[in-house]
Amino acid sequence: MHQFQDELRQALWKYALLPVLLLTVAGLLLIMGSWQHYVVEDNARQRQQLVSGIQIILDDGANRVDRIAEQWEAAPRSIEKIQHDGKSRAEIMAAVYPEMDNNMAGVEFYLLDTKGAVLAGTHRQLPAGLQDLSEEWGILQRMAKAPEEMQAELAGCSYRLNRYLLLGKALRTAGKVKGFILLVLPGDVLQKQLNGGQQNAILLDRYDNLLFPWNQQLAEGKIPAVFRHNRASLVHYDQQLYYSTGQVVGYGFLVLSVTPVTNLLSRYVLGAGFLVALFILMVPIIGVSVLRESRGKAKSIDELVEAFAAVKTGDWTHPLNLQPASGLAVVQEAYEHMTRSLQELMKKNEEEAKASVISEIRQLESQFNPHFLFNTLENIKFMVKLDSEAAMRMIKSLSKLLRYSINNTVRRVSLADDLAYVRGYVEIQQLRFSSRLDYQEKVDPSSLTCEIPKLIFQPALENAVKYGADAKGRITISLEAELCEDTLQIHIRDRGCGMDTGTYARLQALLDSEENDSVHMGVYNIHRRIRLMYGKPYGVQVKQREGGGTEVSLVLPIIREEGKNAETGNRGR
Repeated sequence: MHQFQDELRQALWKYALLPVLLLTVAGLLLIMGSWQHYVVEDNARQRQQLVSGIQIILDDGANRVDRIAEQWEAAPRSIEKIQHDGKSRAEIMAAVYPEMDNNMAGVEFYLLDTKGAVLAGTHRQLPAGLQDLSEEWGILQRMAKAPEEMQAELAGCSYRLNRYLLLGKALRTAGKVKGFILLVLPGDVLQKQLNGGQQNAILLDRYDNLLFPWNQQLAEGKIPAVFRHNRASLVHYDQQLYYSTGQVVGYGFLVLSVTPVTNLLSRYVLGAGFLVALFILMVPIIGVSVLRESRGKAKSIDELVEAFAAVKTGDWTHPLNLQPASGLAVVQEAYEHMTRSLQELMKKNEEEAKASVISEIRQLESQFNPHFLFNTLENIKFMVKLDSEAAMRMIKSLSKLLRYSINNTVRRVSLADDLAYVRGYVEIQQLRFSSRLDYQEKVDPSSLTCEIPKLIFQPALENAVKYGADAKGRITISLEAELCEDTLQIHIRDRGCGMDTGTYARLQALLDSEENDSVHMGVYNIHRRIRLMYGKPYGVQVKQREGGGTEVSLVLPIIREEGKNAETGNRGR
């Protein structure tokens, strides 16, 4: 039952806790999915949009600068002449004009000398915030040091939000740097070029200059170090949390996509905490419910097992009181109906079996009573001719025996009473056989009060008289009654010639069978009556005696007459 209770508890845990666990996991997965969709994927989409836009602008601007530089190198001009000759400046602008088409609206072109002064361009002066460019620092210095390479960076006054994207390359004549080509894209124009700009994007060049026109808090300085990376991470800055990812594009630019997640994370943490707390709270509640339910079910099963075990032992009155909440009311109803039906059936079968046994016992009694009467009458017939006085005594003894035997109201008598009947029978036989019949008794006095079936061993005595004569015709019979442990044993012995091997084997087989189909009616009837009244442990045993003769033993249970003493036969226990 403990195994059943454990299995039931495990099943209840499985089917009660598993749904709660699944709901908790589903809630956590939903939170993770929401984070993935609304934060990670949206951040990546914004970053990729900005990366694509800035890469196009950088590639397009670099191509234009390269083409202008190629035209210059194909037809070298004097920087000094351009500076003082309007016609030369016009020619330069005419050559540059095709590169300043509508595809890059707002872009400005400037031709600078080696000092950073404007020789020709969209305006006579550089935009505000770029007028302090010189060959000693910034993009001009880098172009001078690497004249064959394209340079790109962010410059301008960050605190005024006057940021510009600069693309430039040195102009060489005979291998010497004579000036610089500079394309300038204002920050607001760049924002429009990038599809209106992303509200949470940062553009950094390789020198940590930033274009951050969409976040006023960072516009006046360098980007904090916590943002300077190209991996996905949570960044804590200015008491706020950001989800930040980065990607490197051409010329060392770094595009950062920054998503504020303080409020969202607070809601997610609150939701996840609620789910986990709910799960933790439900575990003991489910545990108590499972324990109570498993105990109730196990108790009901225990009661069922006890009830059926009692039925197995023959106790049909064992009560079965199952808990109403156990759901086994139909089992209790079926059990009660079954026990009632079985009791009725057992009672009916018992009555039928009892009636059948009584009927068979009466039939067996009727089988040897006429046989005894017939033999006795035959004896009287002979004695009337030989000794009429002896015949009269035989008739008186027979009348007493007949009154004793035909009294159907008594089926069990004491051994003492039946021995008195036996002595009457022996007296009749002694009158017939005279000195040829020798009868002896050896009876344990404590056995006289034992109850035995009436007329139980008369057939055995009759067989001893009939078949127990020795070679000289003498009949010697002894009757011994003794108590052996819990049985009463009555031994009837003769000294006759005994039975041959075949007859003895058939008699033994007959005693083990249920029906008599042979001539050994008397011994079988005794055996059958004892078996019907007391069961198989009891009955008749037949043995061949050493030196000749037969011993018939009756094995009976020790049953005392009510109110009689075992030693004296007086009233009392």
